[in-house]
Amino acid sequence: MEIVASFYPYIGLTHTIRRKKNKWLVRISDHCRNAPPSVLEAIVTILACKVLRKQPSRQAVEAYEMFREHPHTADIVRARRLLRGRKAIGGYEGKHHSLREIYREINGRYFHNQVEIRAIGWGMRPSRSRLGHYDPVHHTITLSPVLDSPAIPRYVTCYIVYHEMLHAVFEGASAAGPKRLHPPEFRRAERAYPDYARAKRFLSEFCRQRRGNMI
Repeated sequence: MEIVASFYPYIGLTHTIRRKKNKWLVRISDHCRNAPPSVLEAIVTILACKVLRKQPSRQAVEAYEMFREHPHTADIVRARRLLRGRKAIGGYEGKHHSLREIYREINGRYFHNQVEIRAIGWGMRPSRSRLGHYDPVHHTITLSPVLDSPAIPRYVTCYIVYHEMLHAVFEGASAAGPKRLHPPEFRRAERAYPDYARAKRFLSEFCRQRRGNMI
């Protein structure tokens, strides 16, 4: 099949691959326009592995992560995100869960009301791969609308909010240089959450069922 690859002006480091009739369309963030060939090869390898539902090689993952976490890369991505304006985020009141209420509860109980974010809300699209996200540029927390369901226990939503608030704490504390997504101190704080074990069990089964329903 024909492969059509191009750079695309995504706001962040987004890369996509999709099939259209007899073609594969590959779009790589134009933040990578001057990336070394090894990084571009790593991105394509990772995208191909997603299509094949296989694990990419360790070398490919490490090559891309080194580029993604480099201070220069982080700076240019941050600059574009600020230039593009405000982050699109839905309301905090869902049909079944109130994120503002949960945020206030978690902030008071576990963070002594010390974690201040600009906004928390439901995402604009029902993502099944990313259930929660902390945006360090706009200082917001977004949860996927798939969690606003009577089938999702409140303790699970609370855990995800707690997890994203930890990102606000640790990413803010290490903003001066490269950082790991989940450093050891992050993991220790995460495991200290009272409902950590049962929330992880629920999410593991939830994600497994979602993958089984995907085409």
